Amino acid sequence: MKSGSGISYSLLNIMMLKKRMTEKQLKIRQQVFALTICTIVFMGIYNLCTWYASSLNNVPSFTFDFEKSIPFLPLSIIPYMAGGIFFCVVFFLCKNKNQLKILTWRMLFVTIIAGIFFITVPLRFSFAKPEISHSILEMPFSFLKTFDSPFNQSPSLHIAFAFIFWSVFKLLSRWRIFLMIWLILLGISTLTTYQHHLIDVLNGAILAHLSFIIIPYRRNDPEFRNLHLANYYFLMGLVFILAALLLNKYIGTVGFFLFLPALVMFITGYHYQKNKGSHKSTT
Repeated sequence: MKSGSGISYSLLNIMMLKKRMTEKQLKIRQQVFALTICTIVFMGIYNLCTWYASSLNNVPSFTFDFEKSIPFLPLSIIPYMAGGIFFCVVFFLCKNKNQLKILTWRMLFVTIIAGIFFITVPLRFSFAKPEISHSILEMPFSFLKTFDSPFNQSPSLHIAFAFIFWSVFKLLSRWRIFLMIWLILLGISTLTTYQHHLIDVLNGAILAHLSFIIIPYRRNDPEFRNLHLANYYFLMGLVFILAALLLNKYIGTVGFFLFLPALVMFITGYHYQKNKGSHKSTT
């Protein structure tokens, strides 16, 4: 009897091990599939929009006057190029099928909506890049010149993707702070590598938060209610900042008064995010 029980127990362990291996393999296949779909959609839309914008006789640009004082920092090309690595890695850091599904839909959403704007309101970058004297840093800039067009500016997909990446990265037990700092540097680098203007950055952030609202994580879970509300406040704060800058450009300094309600929106959103589920939820 003892021998039979031992054999049965061993067989049960083997079956459970095989089941876990199958589930892991299935998860990897799902992650690879999600990455493949998002890559195909991104490449198709980005290249189509580039072709369309390059066929136009005149593609305008939009800048704020103070942007001329933004310095060109060649070293910032390093965090900027990391965006491509994060795009590939983020799918394999999802902890469950639902998180992977939400990530995939958000990535597809921002890519498609951005593509619509690239076609209907095409913009190009207007500042001339200084010459790169460093031989190593010259390589990634040459890559950008070849494969990354001056079109497809607003909203910035680098920024939109960075916010979506963080919704996954912030749940990691390791490297969380490092990745947060790296994403902040990535966001700054869109300006200091002379790849985007400020309006592109703001619109990219607005688009990301729209994806959080339209495609929420655990929509019906009460624990995530405050987090969902926080995204509304963050979105309104970004809209107020954009409105303040636009009013200042076309009307005058009166537009800066909108920075006050923007600050209130961000503080309120932070309060909601901090006080409910921030340690175990995703955006």
